[in-house]
Amino acid sequence: MRAVAVLGDEGDRPPLEGIDWCVRAGEHWAVVGPNGAGKSTLLGVAAGAIAPDRGTVAALGRGFDAHGLANPSLQIGVIESRPRVYADNLTVEEVVSMHRTGPAAVMGRAIPERQKDRARELLARFGCERLTARRYRTCSQGERQRVMLARAMMRDPLLLLLDEPSSALDLVARESFLAAVEELAELSPDLATITVAHHLEELPRTVSAALLLAEGRPLAAGPVADVLSAENLSRAFTAPIEVERTDGRWRASLATPARW
Repeated sequence: MRAVAVLGDEGDRPPLEGIDWCVRAGEHWAVVGPNGAGKSTLLGVAAGAIAPDRGTVAALGRGFDAHGLANPSLQIGVIESRPRVYADNLTVEEVVSMHRTGPAAVMGRAIPERQKDRARELLARFGCERLTARRYRTCSQGERQRVMLARAMMRDPLLLLLDEPSSALDLVARESFLAAVEELAELSPDLATITVAHHLEELPRTVSAALLLAEGRPLAAGPVADVLSAENLSRAFTAPIEVERTDGRWRASLATPARW
């Protein structure tokens, strides 16, 4: 993306200005910042769902105005903060397998055995092997998010966008989901990921770069250890922030009054 400008739409989304950002194959980025910083808006631009008012956006070397199979959105996976809802009768395996076949799966047409095998392989990879035959509607939210990850990977995407994917999960479910995301670096070494997070604790260990936003503008971008500093985060949140990193995982907290 180059010099992206997205003007606010009657207050419905925060405006972005001055974004000059490039995500390369195999890179794992975090986008962080306070509420209203424009994180989810930026992810919508990266997915091709929101068009900028000025500037240019390209994914996988093509613009989102490309037609048919040339449109880069077909090679972008998106995981939202809350997993999608499907028909009550669908099993987990069917939800994952039907990504390529679409409505055909719902209409009862046969899903190719190779697709079922691929779905089972991905479910096992992300710790969901025991869920294969379970009705998707009976799964917990944490289980559904890992199922959605398997479903996204059925498409063999080159870019995966994660919009606060663990924000509604409890501690155990969050850690299970993050472990599944970390598997992606080994499973698909050329896959690029962008994770939007409100809390640093929600970032996987594989994140190697970060973009810090505040009021729709970038405050810092680059190697994650340089960007997620106490100084930068304190500027972004206009509050004294302390930052810790242990075993590749991040934690941020407000400084105690004695340290202000």
